[in-house]
Amino acid sequence: MKKLIASLLTLSVLASLGACANQSSSGSTESSSQSQESSQPTSSTENPESSSDPQQADDEIVNYYLSKADEVTVTDTHVTFTDDTGRGEISVPKNPKKVAVLYGSLSCLWYEAGGTVQATIGGKSAVTLYQEQIGRDITQDEGVVIVSESSSGTSWDVETILAEEPDLIICSIGMKGYETISGPAESANIPVIGIDYDGVQDYLKWFKVFCNLSGNPELWNSIADQTAQGIIDIVSQVPEDVEAPRAVILVLSSDVLKAYTGASQPGVILKELGGVNLVDEEHSQKGSSIEISMEDLYALAPDMIFLSEFGETTLETLGELYGDDPVWNSLDAVKEGKLYGLEKALFHNKANSNYDKAYRFMAKLLYPNSKF
Repeated sequence: MKKLIASLLTLSVLASLGACANQSSSGSTESSSQSQESSQPTSSTENPESSSDPQQADDEIVNYYLSKADEVTVTDTHVTFTDDTGRGEISVPKNPKKVAVLYGSLSCLWYEAGGTVQATIGGKSAVTLYQEQIGRDITQDEGVVIVSESSSGTSWDVETILAEEPDLIICSIGMKGYETISGPAESANIPVIGIDYDGVQDYLKWFKVFCNLSGNPELWNSIADQTAQGIIDIVSQVPEDVEAPRAVILVLSSDVLKAYTGASQPGVILKELGGVNLVDEEHSQKGSSIEISMEDLYALAPDMIFLSEFGETTLETLGELYGDDPVWNSLDAVKEGKLYGLEKALFHNKANSNYDKAYRFMAKLLYPNSKF
């Protein structure tokens, strides 16, 4: 597992250096040099066989998970970082008085990092997310304005959003959110952060950005760092002397059976825990999921099958759909009862401070003879 993390860290560093080079060309030389120094791998990362020092190997895991957060620069007045729009480094003033967060999971993270919103997204799915992750429906809080019932930028009334006169807008770069709001907001001199958030590295980066913007930097130690250390402890304990578990992660979308790739959130967790996602070995596409047939599953012959649950979909749903299928029943994972549901809150949604629970849950299933 530590060899895998070392390899992932090297790839992360290469991507970071490429981004730094682009930033340097636009004048952000000081921040670029800091990023390169903070994420530069040790010699054992380049050749993990060269060191048998457990501490050094564990340090590589720490560097891997904190690499993006370490690139965030905080001063007395501003937080400086790159968002996911590709426009290079931006600097946002601290303590905005009125914040519009136009994506449900980002609103949840903003609250976790000590902020409150004054304008946000409503609708059934968003409200359910707020109740699950924040503990209440924030759209009912005093002073909170619902500017749209959808996270899709194509349905937004831009004038309604700008009429709230936010000091900061946070949105997703997906679903045309950033594309819709960035131009009008720039004309109104409102800073916009465009985010494509997926996985622990991104969680830690954006928590650091958010808690410093909201004026609650102490939450980094009490929440985000605690989560990071929990994940690092779990990954550090993954046994290296056992054969890597071979798995498939299924998801049902409108009754269409799909399999998650390594680009998905549960796929990343599986990979970082040393498991083999059989779909990745057979396909090279970049999407987070692909359609999969019973014949495909039979050919892959997984040791275990995970189902990413969401909506009303559970393990029982698989039984109802495929319980009479002879191919399904011939799979070793099915015959041996190695079918496991992945809880929606931990694997389908952004788990945020509960990411360590997601890692521990999957680690126990992958390595039942190890303690986590």
